[in-house]
Amino acid sequence: MTAHAPSLAALPPVVRTFVQHHRIPADAVRSEGRVVLAIDQRDRVHLLPGPHNSVVLQSDVLPLPDHADTRTDDILLRLAKTAAGLLQGHASTLSIDRNRQALVLQQLVPARADLQALQAALADFANALAFWSRICRAETAALRGAVR
Repeated sequence: MTAHAPSLAALPPVVRTFVQHHRIPADAVRSEGRVVLAIDQRDRVHLLPGPHNSVVLQSDVLPLPDHADTRTDDILLRLAKTAAGLLQGHASTLSIDRNRQALVLQQLVPARADLQALQAALADFANALAFWSRICRAETAALRGAVR
């Protein structure tokens, strides 16, 4: 547990409780306080420290090409319109990562969340991730064709 302790200390309290409760292996906890979970052995969900001990749930859903063209823009616009339409009813949202290399699904879990609230948020996020993964997989072929 000694090698694992610095990583646990970097975790928001609710994530620390989650990791301990579910006996998540040490290799899933990164030194910067990020926990990586596998969902359905296909998708990876990152639990990241957010502002003021909140937690950010994040998963890549679509890699972006280095150089976009009109077809790429059309695909991204369709996805953005879908995301905007879902904002009112869903806690997660689609965005572009900091490096502009991927579309990511994100959800903020408040710092005051307890273990049950985090688990419920993860369940909702997994459902949203399945939805976005299906849509983005369908768009991947078109997006790859747009960069050729």
